[in-house]
Amino acid sequence: MNPLLLWITTAVLGAAASLLSGSFGLLVTLLFLLLAIPLILRGDRVVALSGLLTGFGALWSVLMAGQFASGATTDNANFWIAVGAVPLVLGCALIVLIAARSIRSRTAALR
Repeated sequence: MNPLLLWITTAVLGAAASLLSGSFGLLVTLLFLLLAIPLILRGDRVVALSGLLTGFGALWSVLMAGQFASGATTDNANFWIAVGAVPLVLGCALIVLIAARSIRSRTAALR
């Protein structure tokens, strides 16, 4: 499977899991992770994991920003921000590592 297509597909799954977990709880997130298992097993595992983490973290952060912009308050805002920020940072770090690995292998092939 094309790595870009795999990343986009898993990012959409991660974003959908984020959206639905905000409404229906942790069970829905676990169901979406089960849907992603075939994609992870067939393709490049690191690319798929990066897409899941980035999609989930990005949409969760957007949802939290919308909540805070509307004036809503939460008991533990730092925790809920971290729920989105940690996966987002990890997903972005993984994709940067993948890109560096790809660039390194292509430059080594040119030599």
